[in-house]
Amino acid sequence: MAIIKNQANLTYTYGTTTASVLSNLAETEWNAALAAEKRALEDAYREGLTLTYLISLKNSSAAPVEALTVTDDLGAFTPAGSDTPVVPLTFAGNATLYVDGTFSETLTPSFVPEGMQFTLPSIPANADALLIYQATVNSFAPLTVGSEITNTVTIGEADPLTASATVPAAEYADVTVKKEMRPNPITDGCELAVTFTIENRGNTEASDLVLTDDFPLALADVAVSVNGTPTEDFTFDGTRLTLPGTAGTLSVPAATFTQDETGAMSVNPGVLTITLTGMV
Repeated sequence: MAIIKNQANLTYTYGTTTASVLSNLAETEWNAALAAEKRALEDAYREGLTLTYLISLKNSSAAPVEALTVTDDLGAFTPAGSDTPVVPLTFAGNATLYVDGTFSETLTPSFVPEGMQFTLPSIPANADALLIYQATVNSFAPLTVGSEITNTVTIGEADPLTASATVPAAEYADVTVKKEMRPNPITDGCELAVTFTIENRGNTEASDLVLTDDFPLALADVAVSVNGTPTEDFTFDGTRLTLPGTAGTLSVPAATFTQDETGAMSVNPGVLTITLTGMV
């Protein structure tokens, strides 16, 4: 699990002289008295979010633990229908080690086939260590409702400890609206067409939408359609559009997610299109 290094000191006398000699530096694997726990500070993830992970280590032995390796798999998993694992987390830096609540040092991992690996130089006898670092959710992370990332660390090499932290995908709507007006320019007596394209890149439907828009000029003969279907459920008071009016509600469906041959996820947003026409 961990490497213990030890060197003996021998003193002796001959005649009136006292001398000492050091033994060789002996090493052994230590397989007891080390406990580990891993957790994430965040309750849920979405693409691009940076997660903070904490690994708590307790050395309850009377001997220090030297050169302890901590290998993080960065949440690696094999998607359904694929034989190739993908890694949904990218190391974001800021790895720091604390020993008994006091800052010890900043650590830089090496990257190995199993993920990334830290080497903790020493955990003193009867001491607690805390390793804190961050990882960003990348495009390989599953985003559908019910998905999760399980991030596992392997501590030590012979008879290792493991510890995991599981973070679920957030349930959220991520809505944007784009407005276009045609023609450009406009003149008195022409018909103005205004299109609102509302997209939802989240994994949950966005409901109870209310669209308002204050136009800088009055329009006559105003008509509105939702996804190409005319609707009377709106108000247009001089220059102010409110949709819906009083009779119904609007919603934007959740996005769908597809996976390419590399395992990367792409987002296909849910779309709601509203068109207003009126005479200038």
